[in-house]
Amino acid sequence: MIIRKCLLYATGLLLSGTLCMAQNIRGKGAFQLDIDFARFYADSEVTYLEMYYGIHENSLAYRKDSSGLSGGVNMKWEILTDSARTAFKEWTVPHTMADSTSIRASQTLMGKQALGLSPGDYNVSVVTYDFNDPARRDSFTTLLRIGRYPRGREALSDIEFCTSIQSSENKQSIFYKNTLEVIPNASRLYGAGLPIMYYYAEAYNLKDRPDESNMTVRTSVIDALGKEVITKDKQKPRLHNSSVEVGTVNLSALKGGTYLFRISLVDTARGVLAYSEKKFFVYRPVSGISDSGGADRSRPDVMGSRYAVMTEEDIDRAFDYARYTATDAERHQYEKFTSLDAKRKFLYEFWQRRDIDPQTPANETEETYYKRVDYARDNFTSGNREGWKADRGRIYIVFGPPDEIERFPSSSESNPYEIWHYNNIQGGVIFVFVDRVGLSDYILVHSTHRSELRNEDWYAQYAQRMR
Repeated sequence: MIIRKCLLYATGLLLSGTLCMAQNIRGKGAFQLDIDFARFYADSEVTYLEMYYGIHENSLAYRKDSSGLSGGVNMKWEILTDSARTAFKEWTVPHTMADSTSIRASQTLMGKQALGLSPGDYNVSVVTYDFNDPARRDSFTTLLRIGRYPRGREALSDIEFCTSIQSSENKQSIFYKNTLEVIPNASRLYGAGLPIMYYYAEAYNLKDRPDESNMTVRTSVIDALGKEVITKDKQKPRLHNSSVEVGTVNLSALKGGTYLFRISLVDTARGVLAYSEKKFFVYRPVSGISDSGGADRSRPDVMGSRYAVMTEEDIDRAFDYARYTATDAERHQYEKFTSLDAKRKFLYEFWQRRDIDPQTPANETEETYYKRVDYARDNFTSGNREGWKADRGRIYIVFGPPDEIERFPSSSESNPYEIWHYNNIQGGVIFVFVDRVGLSDYILVHSTHRSELRNEDWYAQYAQRMR
């Protein structure tokens, strides 16, 4: 049986890793906000939304004070519909330590917010910036659909990826739910240093059908080619109408790359009753040989990278995604390659040149870029054009999430259009996109960025409806 706390905001912070850092440290590497969401049943009219966030501890700037080293992040969470603001919250997450001598990029500050939402489409915006260095900031925006959970048939919540799940009696912890301490993994990244994936989900309406026998809970890990690489079944009696589904998956045998995790409720007579799935990522560094002859575990060579196991089609697609950040010379050079090994080596070195923090195992620049590609593909695709090729997708990939989006729906006076604001580029720039044909294919018609199209008469030419 699932026990749901009252639907109020909750906030909290957890540090994953040992507290240790050099004094007077400045933010290191990219200031990156990791965000994940999961939706759970609350009642027939309300869905319980949980947002998980993570920020690498070494990306923060710290000041020395009487308590040691002090840092933190300021955060803002806003949820809007087309007509009104549904929720808004600003808060500061402080982080202090007595003293420090070193820091690992794997240490992450993790937290959570939650609230209840009625069915509908919502624009969710999360903005965060360094308490001591406000110029270091990141933001996230997405369209989130809240639907009603079905009645009279089995259903599953979204999946929450976790770093650990343990029995707990600490009901004051914001990570507590249903007798468990559930620590989220907002990055959905596993592999080096984190080989075990924990997962949490909830199953509903298990006893709505009379005289049902046991069912099977099937968990599957599916690779980029659609092949099930890990599958596990367990029998489940229908003791209650709702239940918690938790477990672990050992990922140590998987190669680096993007995977899909799926939970299915299966009945031998009726097949798949319900399923829920979500992407996750495996990073797999492999030790190479340093100039001194010793093992260098901070930077694998191309044969230790994920490119070593990618097909030529995958490599070509990965470079297509990277074209927005490639120079003309790099694009011409890649087009001349005829061997797969040459392409693999080129793409590996392409991203190594752009690694802003070579001392860490992960290439933060590369990871951030491809996450933006995934977001663009998922959110800006229209018709036969993939989202990363669309104008909004290109701008999102190149410049990241905007600081503010003004959305103007279709009306008797104008076509739908959006104005994206970036406050920290060239003193502040905007990008204007118009959906001229009403198929969610927004084209860039004007920008104040020096390198983009500028057209001060964009509204009259593209947005305004003819009378």
